[in-house]
Amino acid sequence: MTFYGLRYLQQQSNLIDYVKYFFIFASLFILIIVFSLYLRHRMQTKYRDLSIIALLFLLFVSGVQYSDYTQSESQISQSSQMVNFLQRLAEDQHVDENTVFVNTTQLTDGVLVTFNDHYYRVSLNADFSAYTLEEAYLTTTDITRIEE
Repeated sequence: MTFYGLRYLQQQSNLIDYVKYFFIFASLFILIIVFSLYLRHRMQTKYRDLSIIALLFLLFVSGVQYSDYTQSESQISQSSQMVNFLQRLAEDQHVDENTVFVNTTQLTDGVLVTFNDHYYRVSLNADFSAYTLEEAYLTTTDITRIEE
């Protein structure tokens, strides 16, 4: 079972998004170069074909990035809710924020929280404005804590 720390939740950024941005800008750069070569040498159609391929690749990668963006929008919102919840929980329980760990990155009812070498199940009300903690006992001993 994996538990995540507050710093990990705050710094959670997707490397995959940066790779997609790189491909978008690289294909845009290639498109500009190939299209300028096509305008310079209009008789050679290979530059026109290469510019069409680069344009189609750019459109494809942009579409995939937009689709992923709309899906990850709600995940980012829920992740920021989890950060706020952990900060509030640490304040309420009078513990250091960096010693509180949670078993998921999104705030949902029934998440497990650990601090002071104890595990707790969090019960949230319908609008996530109040919570209760009940001590939980794990059946597994394979526990990983990710701080950053």
